[in-house]
Amino acid sequence: MIQALRVFTSIGYVGRIPGAPGTYGSLITLPIAFLWGRLVSDNLFVTLSIIIIIAVLGTLASSRVAKSLGVEDPGEIVIDELVGQWIAVLAIPNHWGYWLAAFFLFRVFDIWKPGLIDKSQNLPNGLGIMMDDILAGLLAFILIQGAAALL
Repeated sequence: MIQALRVFTSIGYVGRIPGAPGTYGSLITLPIAFLWGRLVSDNLFVTLSIIIIIAVLGTLASSRVAKSLGVEDPGEIVIDELVGQWIAVLAIPNHWGYWLAAFFLFRVFDIWKPGLIDKSQNLPNGLGIMMDDILAGLLAFILIQGAAALL
């Protein structure tokens, strides 16, 4: 059971690639989100529902994996990057510049962790693992949507 959870939380072991697992988790999200948008014709309700389901399952699974590994926030867990990055690209204009900006902003906020994003890591178990990326994704989303509205 724990192996299946590790496959899920590492997005098919993407999180176990040496180097920058968070960046790899974010990168793998871009084609997933793009293809998903084409499959459901950018239906925002369906997409948000899927993101929420993955976030809840990711929180529960991350708690179990972290406990089994004896590490508070294992680097191999990148399901949080998938959720946060997907939030960042949610409903953005279909132009590579916006996707690149959303990727960059999400990574900056996920690494820098300004204010509440940093504090959210103190939440217990999988909630702390997931919440900083959710908030980083929301902040990137707000900035991208604001830029799109101005341009």
